[in-house]
Amino acid sequence: MSIQIVTDSTVQLTEEELADLPITVVPLIVRLGDKEYLNDGKDITNVEILSHLTGDEELPKTSQPSIGQFLDVFNDIGDAGDEVLCLNLTHHLSGTVNAARQAADISETKVTVIDSLSIDRGLAFQVITAAKMAKNHAPLENIINAIDLHRQNTEIYVFLNTLENLIKGGRLSRTAGGIANLLHIKVVAELKDGALQVAAKGRGKRFLNKQIDELVSRIQLLSPAKVGLTHVDNLTQASEIANRIHESLPNTEVTIHEAGPVISTYTGLGALAVEFYTD
Repeated sequence: MSIQIVTDSTVQLTEEELADLPITVVPLIVRLGDKEYLNDGKDITNVEILSHLTGDEELPKTSQPSIGQFLDVFNDIGDAGDEVLCLNLTHHLSGTVNAARQAADISETKVTVIDSLSIDRGLAFQVITAAKMAKNHAPLENIINAIDLHRQNTEIYVFLNTLENLIKGGRLSRTAGGIANLLHIKVVAELKDGALQVAAKGRGKRFLNKQIDELVSRIQLLSPAKVGLTHVDNLTQASEIANRIHESLPNTEVTIHEAGPVISTYTGLGALAVEFYTD
């Protein structure tokens, strides 16, 4: 019996990582009007969602995978004689992990479900390590300990042009950080203990650029093992940051990703996430 890793589609993985590692991704759902799409990179693409963020009267709506989606995956893995370690995005942003837990209770497969308290490339750091260890037949206890270490040493910052989408989507309260009447200010949000918090706010691009410069300088001092940059139609800035980190930290792995439809819906155009893990 081997351990198979299951996660959800808010994870940010490369095609190579998916091809090389024992990972199954269960997609969340995106709704545009009366139509539903799987957030699987195929049903609706990262590029296709962009026009809906600005051109539609209402924001796209998202929902967690159904219990049945998880149950089918868990049962298929169990039928093959394997067990499951399921890692999901933080419960503060979605009920996905609870759906996975309910499916685990129903399935006859041995399933361990973990709340990553993370999302996007931060979730990927945990998933990749778990999958590599599982591929090398590490015991479940050792994998869980490694995941815990990642959770304690991962930082995620999101640079936003507006909080409007997060507030409309219910992922941030209107009173958080004293921004009730300041929807159009620039914001730096931090994922702390699994919840999004306003870390800094100001006006104009100069404010955001200053905050990014300070974070890049901090990364250069910390010399993390891995850095992930996820953007919503903001490749130019993501590439500039990646180049700056590469110049000073040639041994640090830096990856650039387009945000998927679910994350784009809540962050809005021009958003940029900087995520890193220190050993």
